[in-house]
Amino acid sequence: MAEATIIMAGGSGTRLWPASLPAYPKQLLRIGPIGPHGERHSLVQQAVLRAISATPDGPIVIVTHRDHVAPISEHVKELASQSEHSSLAGRVAFLPEPMGKNTAPAIALGVRYLRETLGDRATTLVLTADHVINPVASFIDDAERATAAAHDDYLVTFGIQPTRPETGFGYIHAGDQIGSGARMVRAFKEKPDAATAQAYIDDGSYLWNSGMFAFTVGRFWDELSRHESEITDALSRLPLDSLQDADRLQPIYQDLRKISVDYAVMERSDSVAVIPASFEWFDVGSWDEAANLAAEPVAPGAVEIDSDGNFIDSDLPVAVCGVSDLHVVVKNGKVLICRRGSSQLVKA
Repeated sequence: MAEATIIMAGGSGTRLWPASLPAYPKQLLRIGPIGPHGERHSLVQQAVLRAISATPDGPIVIVTHRDHVAPISEHVKELASQSEHSSLAGRVAFLPEPMGKNTAPAIALGVRYLRETLGDRATTLVLTADHVINPVASFIDDAERATAAAHDDYLVTFGIQPTRPETGFGYIHAGDQIGSGARMVRAFKEKPDAATAQAYIDDGSYLWNSGMFAFTVGRFWDELSRHESEITDALSRLPLDSLQDADRLQPIYQDLRKISVDYAVMERSDSVAVIPASFEWFDVGSWDEAANLAAEPVAPGAVEIDSDGNFIDSDLPVAVCGVSDLHVVVKNGKVLICRRGSSQLVKA
């Protein structure tokens, strides 16, 4: 088992507008399966529950924008109010980013905190707060395999077996097996065009890049120091108590380079392994994905006449007539109408 978990809970979720807004981002949305007692957890709650399962005793570090600490903490408190998770509140630390700088600084902030509290040899999982993963038992098995590879000083990522030639995800080219079910990473590939995505599927050795990781905090810090030393140098100057104070982080953070962890570390290291995932994985980054996860594609009270294939999620009564394959979303006093399959355009 890993000794800690970092959850990245940043981002504004612009492609899930109008349900996701700057003050209420997508990680707070209740998307995904309905629990055995009729409950539906938010995306960040689902990430915390995965962290509890994969890290039974260690700290859970949530890195998020300073404006989102309060609402996310309320979601954590909701979980902690349940008897089976009563110890949760004392395990969660919030690190409030004063501004978004992409994933490398966010992970570095969490790693800096864990180096101070647990030491360099501690293993940590890095999860994100916008995934739906099933079943959790398979995720735990894969997390244990990833942790074993991390103990061997690999930087480990999780790769998802593609189910379609998806152009909206990055890919990992997997190489030889190295033990514990892990494989060496030959290369990371950017989001491809349709023909290249199909070639990846036909090849059979390419996996979707999930954006989840496992490593010892010292190994990650050393690699980041080698390739992006301005990030580690800046964060090293801060005392531990400053890492949970957005005002004290501000003067350091504003000068950090905005860069993803793939560019900063993973693509540059020669010690990167991938665990081909045995679980189902959904990156809830668009209404197309949200619709695929919906238990009921049409909201209660909505009316369809001579219409089919629509996804309707609305706070108000909606009627659609003679139309097919649309997303109709009415949330927060705003309306989105979008052709299914084109929801990546919502960001624009």
